[in-house]
Amino acid sequence: MILGQPIIEIFKGSLVMAILLVCSIVALALIIERFMYFTRHGFDTRAGYLKFSHVLRTEGPNAALAYTHQKKNPLNGVFMIALQNRHLDTDHLFEILSSYIIEEKVKFDRYLGGMGTLANAATLLGLLGTVMGLIRAFHNIAITGSGGPAVISSGIAEALLTTAFGLFIGIPTLFFYNYFTKKSNELAMGLDGVSDRLIVFLNNLDKKSEQSPVTDPAPKPKYTPPEDTTWKF
Repeated sequence: MILGQPIIEIFKGSLVMAILLVCSIVALALIIERFMYFTRHGFDTRAGYLKFSHVLRTEGPNAALAYTHQKKNPLNGVFMIALQNRHLDTDHLFEILSSYIIEEKVKFDRYLGGMGTLANAATLLGLLGTVMGLIRAFHNIAITGSGGPAVISSGIAEALLTTAFGLFIGIPTLFFYNYFTKKSNELAMGLDGVSDRLIVFLNNLDKKSEQSPVTDPAPKPKYTPPEDTTWKF
Protein backbone atom coordinates (compact mmCIF):
# COMPACT_ATOMS: atom_id res chain seq x y z
CA MET A 1 0.00 0.00 0.00
CA ILE A 2 1.05 3.58 -0.71
CA LEU A 3 -0.38 6.53 1.22
CA GLY A 4 -2.92 4.23 2.77
CA GLN A 5 -4.27 3.07 -0.60
CA PRO A 6 -3.73 -0.16 -2.52
CA ILE A 7 -1.32 0.19 -5.44
CA ILE A 8 -3.97 -0.92 -7.93
CA GLU A 9 -6.37 1.79 -6.75
CA ILE A 10 -3.69 4.45 -7.14
CA PHE A 11 -3.09 3.49 -10.77
CA LYS A 12 -6.81 3.25 -11.45
CA GLY A 13 -7.50 6.66 -9.98
CA SER A 14 -4.84 8.56 -11.93
CA LEU A 15 -4.43 8.54 -15.70
CA VAL A 16 -0.89 9.87 -15.42
CA MET A 17 0.09 7.05 -13.06
CA ALA A 18 -1.36 4.49 -15.48
CA ILE A 19 0.65 5.98 -18.35
CA LEU A 20 3.78 5.95 -16.19
CA LEU A 21 3.19 2.29 -15.41
CA VAL A 22 3.08 1.49 -19.13
CA CYS A 23 6.26 3.53 -19.66
CA SER A 24 8.02 1.61 -16.90
CA ILE A 25 7.12 -1.74 -18.46
CA VAL A 26 8.26 -0.69 -21.93
CA ALA A 27 11.49 0.84 -20.58
CA LEU A 28 12.30 -2.33 -18.64
CA ALA A 29 11.68 -4.46 -21.73
CA LEU A 30 14.01 -2.28 -23.83
CA ILE A 31 16.74 -2.38 -21.20
CA ILE A 32 16.58 -6.18 -20.96
CA GLU A 33 16.58 -6.56 -24.75
CA ARG A 34 19.63 -4.32 -25.22
CA PHE A 35 21.48 -6.01 -22.38
CA MET A 36 20.89 -9.43 -23.92
CA TYR A 37 21.92 -8.17 -27.36
CA PHE A 38 25.23 -6.71 -26.24
CA THR A 39 25.94 -9.77 -24.11
CA ARG A 40 25.26 -12.11 -27.02
CA HIS A 41 27.13 -10.08 -29.65
CA GLY A 42 29.93 -8.66 -27.54
CA PHE A 43 33.56 -9.10 -28.55
CA ASP A 44 37.12 -8.28 -27.53
CA THR A 45 38.59 -6.31 -30.41
CA ARG A 46 42.26 -6.78 -29.57
CA ALA A 47 42.10 -10.47 -28.67
CA GLY A 48 39.90 -11.27 -31.66
CA TYR A 49 42.20 -9.52 -34.13
CA LEU A 50 45.33 -11.17 -32.74
CA LYS A 51 43.74 -14.61 -32.91
CA PHE A 52 42.41 -14.12 -36.44
CA SER A 53 45.68 -12.70 -37.80
CA HIS A 54 47.60 -15.60 -36.27
CA VAL A 55 45.30 -18.18 -37.85
CA LEU A 56 45.44 -16.43 -41.23
CA ARG A 57 49.23 -16.12 -41.15
CA THR A 58 49.98 -19.67 -40.04
CA GLU A 59 47.12 -21.78 -41.39
CA GLY A 60 45.88 -19.89 -44.41
CA PRO A 61 42.66 -18.24 -45.60
CA ASN A 62 40.51 -21.37 -45.44
CA ALA A 63 41.28 -21.94 -41.77
CA ALA A 64 40.77 -18.23 -41.07
CA LEU A 65 37.39 -18.33 -42.80
CA ALA A 66 36.40 -21.35 -40.73
CA TYR A 67 37.47 -19.43 -37.61
CA THR A 68 35.08 -16.58 -38.45
CA HIS A 69 32.16 -19.03 -38.45
CA GLN A 70 32.89 -20.32 -34.94
CA LYS A 71 31.10 -17.42 -33.27
CA LYS A 72 28.64 -15.02 -34.84
CA ASN A 73 29.45 -11.45 -33.87
CA PRO A 74 30.21 -8.18 -35.71
CA LEU A 75 33.97 -8.59 -35.33
CA ASN A 76 34.02 -11.98 -37.03
CA GLY A 77 31.71 -10.46 -39.63
CA VAL A 78 34.39 -7.90 -40.49
CA PHE A 79 36.97 -10.69 -40.80
CA MET A 80 34.74 -12.78 -43.02
CA ILE A 81 33.87 -9.92 -45.38
CA ALA A 82 37.52 -8.92 -45.63
CA LEU A 83 38.51 -12.46 -46.59
CA GLN A 84 35.73 -12.84 -49.12
CA ASN A 85 36.62 -9.54 -50.80
CA ARG A 86 40.41 -9.48 -50.46
CA HIS A 87 40.74 -9.72 -54.24
CA LEU A 88 39.47 -6.14 -54.51
CA ASP A 89 41.68 -3.08 -54.33
CA THR A 90 42.23 -1.28 -51.05
CA ASP A 91 39.73 1.52 -51.63
CA HIS A 92 36.87 -0.79 -52.54
CA LEU A 93 37.62 -3.11 -49.65
CA PHE A 94 37.65 -0.15 -47.27
CA GLU A 95 34.26 1.03 -48.57
CA ILE A 96 32.73 -2.41 -48.17
CA LEU A 97 33.97 -2.77 -44.61
CA SER A 98 32.82 0.74 -43.77
CA SER A 99 29.32 0.06 -45.05
CA TYR A 100 29.19 -3.15 -43.02
CA ILE A 101 30.26 -1.30 -39.87
CA ILE A 102 27.56 1.33 -40.48
CA GLU A 103 24.94 -1.42 -40.67
CA GLU A 104 26.22 -2.92 -37.43
CA LYS A 105 26.16 0.52 -35.79
CA VAL A 106 22.49 0.78 -36.70
CA LYS A 107 21.90 -2.55 -34.93
CA PHE A 108 23.85 -1.32 -31.89
CA ASP A 109 21.64 1.80 -31.68
CA ARG A 110 18.35 -0.04 -32.15
CA TYR A 111 15.73 0.93 -29.53
CA LEU A 112 18.09 3.44 -27.91
CA GLY A 113 16.05 6.32 -29.30
CA GLY A 114 12.92 4.93 -27.67
CA MET A 115 14.78 4.41 -24.42
CA GLY A 116 15.95 8.02 -24.36
CA THR A 117 12.45 9.23 -25.18
CA LEU A 118 10.95 7.22 -22.33
CA ALA A 119 13.53 8.60 -19.90
CA ASN A 120 12.53 12.16 -20.73
CA ALA A 121 8.82 11.41 -21.08
CA ALA A 122 8.61 9.74 -17.66
CA THR A 123 10.10 12.81 -15.98
CA LEU A 124 7.78 15.16 -17.85
CA LEU A 125 4.76 12.98 -17.10
CA GLY A 126 5.67 13.14 -13.42
CA LEU A 127 5.69 16.92 -13.72
CA LEU A 128 2.32 16.79 -15.47
CA GLY A 129 0.94 14.72 -12.60
CA THR A 130 2.27 17.31 -10.17
CA VAL A 131 0.47 20.11 -11.98
CA MET A 132 -2.77 18.10 -12.17
CA GLY A 133 -2.55 17.27 -8.48
CA LEU A 134 -2.14 20.93 -7.59
CA ILE A 135 -5.05 21.85 -9.85
CA ARG A 136 -7.14 19.26 -8.06
CA ALA A 137 -6.12 20.61 -4.66
CA PHE A 138 -7.04 24.19 -5.56
CA HIS A 139 -10.26 22.98 -7.14
CA ASN A 140 -11.23 21.31 -3.86
CA ILE A 141 -10.46 24.53 -2.04
CA ALA A 142 -12.68 26.46 -4.45
CA ILE A 143 -15.54 24.01 -3.98
CA THR A 144 -15.43 23.80 -0.20
CA GLY A 145 -14.42 27.38 0.42
CA SER A 146 -11.74 26.33 2.90
CA GLY A 147 -8.13 25.18 2.70
CA GLY A 148 -7.83 22.67 5.50
CA PRO A 149 -5.51 19.66 5.30
CA ALA A 150 -8.37 17.27 4.66
CA VAL A 151 -9.39 19.24 1.59
CA ILE A 152 -6.03 19.57 -0.16
CA SER A 153 -4.26 16.43 1.09
CA SER A 154 -5.48 14.15 -1.70
CA GLY A 155 -4.40 16.55 -4.46
CA ILE A 156 -1.00 17.21 -2.90
CA ALA A 157 -0.45 13.47 -2.38
CA GLU A 158 -1.21 12.78 -6.03
CA ALA A 159 1.15 15.56 -7.10
CA LEU A 160 4.08 14.25 -5.06
CA LEU A 161 3.44 10.60 -5.92
CA THR A 162 3.43 11.12 -9.70
CA THR A 163 6.62 13.17 -9.48
CA ALA A 164 8.38 10.50 -7.45
CA PHE A 165 7.20 7.70 -9.75
CA GLY A 166 8.24 9.62 -12.87
CA LEU A 167 11.73 10.20 -11.47
CA PHE A 168 11.90 6.57 -10.35
CA ILE A 169 11.39 5.54 -14.00
CA GLY A 170 13.29 8.32 -15.74
CA ILE A 171 16.56 8.25 -13.80
CA PRO A 172 17.43 4.52 -14.26
CA THR A 173 16.25 4.59 -17.88
CA LEU A 174 18.48 7.58 -18.60
CA PHE A 175 21.39 5.80 -16.94
CA PHE A 176 21.00 2.70 -19.12
CA TYR A 177 20.45 4.87 -22.22
CA ASN A 178 23.79 6.61 -21.68
CA TYR A 179 25.50 3.30 -20.91
CA PHE A 180 24.23 1.54 -24.04
CA THR A 181 24.98 4.60 -26.19
CA LYS A 182 28.56 4.63 -24.95
CA LYS A 183 28.80 0.87 -25.51
CA SER A 184 27.52 1.23 -29.07
CA ASN A 185 30.03 3.98 -29.90
CA GLU A 186 32.93 2.02 -28.42
CA LEU A 187 32.09 -1.12 -30.39
CA ALA A 188 31.71 0.83 -33.64
CA MET A 189 35.02 2.62 -33.11
CA GLY A 190 36.66 -0.72 -32.34
CA LEU A 191 35.38 -2.16 -35.63
CA ASP A 192 36.68 0.89 -37.50
CA GLY A 193 40.13 0.44 -36.02
CA VAL A 194 40.19 -3.29 -36.76
CA SER A 195 39.11 -2.75 -40.37
CA ASP A 196 42.00 -0.33 -40.98
CA ARG A 197 44.53 -2.69 -39.42
CA LEU A 198 43.05 -5.62 -41.31
CA ILE A 199 43.39 -3.95 -44.69
CA VAL A 200 47.04 -3.16 -44.03
CA PHE A 201 47.65 -6.69 -42.79
CA LEU A 202 46.07 -8.28 -45.87
CA ASN A 203 48.05 -6.05 -48.22
CA ASN A 204 51.31 -6.92 -46.51
CA LEU A 205 50.41 -10.60 -46.54
CA ASP A 206 49.69 -10.53 -50.27
CA LYS A 207 52.97 -8.72 -50.99
CA LYS A 208 54.96 -11.29 -49.03
CA SER A 209 53.28 -14.18 -50.82
CA GLU A 210 54.09 -12.61 -54.20
CA GLN A 211 57.73 -11.91 -53.36
CA SER A 212 58.60 -15.24 -51.73
CA PRO A 213 59.79 -17.85 -54.30
CA VAL A 214 58.19 -21.25 -54.36
CA THR A 215 60.91 -23.79 -53.47
CA ASP A 216 58.86 -26.52 -51.86
CA PRO A 217 58.39 -29.43 -54.28
CA ALA A 218 55.06 -30.19 -52.68
CA PRO A 219 53.61 -26.79 -51.83
CA LYS A 220 50.49 -26.40 -49.79
CA PRO A 221 47.32 -25.49 -51.67
CA LYS A 222 47.40 -21.78 -52.30
CA TYR A 223 44.35 -19.62 -51.91
CA THR A 224 43.05 -18.53 -55.32
CA PRO A 225 40.76 -15.52 -55.37
CA PRO A 226 37.54 -15.71 -57.37
CA GLU A 227 37.79 -14.72 -61.01
CA ASP A 228 35.00 -12.16 -60.89
CA THR A 229 35.59 -8.74 -59.37
CA THR A 230 32.25 -8.46 -57.64
CA TRP A 231 32.27 -7.89 -53.91
CA LYS A 232 30.52 -10.05 -51.39
CA PHE A 233 28.53 -8.88 -48.41
